[in-house]
Amino acid sequence: SDLFREREATEERLRQFLADASHELRTPLTSIQGFAELFRLAAQGGPHDLERLDLPVMLARIEQDADRMKVLVEDLLLLARLDAPRAVQHEALDLTVLAAEACSSATALQPDRRITLEAPEPVPVSGVADHLHRAIVNLVNNAVRHTPPGTAIEVTVAGNPVTREASVTVRDHGPGLDQDAVAHVFDRFWQADAARAGTGSGLGLSIVAGIAAEHGGRATAANARDGGAVFAIELP
Repeated sequence: SDLFREREATEERLRQFLADASHELRTPLTSIQGFAELFRLAAQGGPHDLERLDLPVMLARIEQDADRMKVLVEDLLLLARLDAPRAVQHEALDLTVLAAEACSSATALQPDRRITLEAPEPVPVSGVADHLHRAIVNLVNNAVRHTPPGTAIEVTVAGNPVTREASVTVRDHGPGLDQDAVAHVFDRFWQADAARAGTGSGLGLSIVAGIAAEHGGRATAANARDGGAVFAIELP
């Protein structure tokens, strides 16, 4: 029956999701374990072997791997909360303010980028401030991560009083998306094609889609007519 096939498909997606999460966690864990074993073997060899180790570099790598796992676990927990059907306390927000904060943060971290914001007026929405801010930050970070250094990024906030819809659009001037990316870019752990490959776990855009759905909206991805990718969050 259709219900049985849908249940099988859901279970298969869950198995794949758990396998992907395990794979992402295994890499930093293996790295940390390797450094710990290297230190143990050097310690067994005596002070001379310990002196040959570059401890600051080892500790920095361990810290980086631990941070990577922390971010991944926090993303997984957020996705679990977004998946769980529950009542969420919404408040009155201005989408323009949230977008301005996200752009300011990105500009501070990427001073070589021209990140512009077009938001001529307040755009009121009802939602969870931390979640919507996170969604916009993820879209901007995605544009930064998958475009060449110095590529301009344009953020637009708009409200339509007739349809009572609001949107945040993040447009870059990079290589754009192929058809596979357009179809799967919001899937969990999906990694982009080689033209837009970068670092990350592949959860950032799925979190954007989850937050948009949490607010009764949706996330979209497309290519601009004159090149580059266009990502948007559309909200009631």
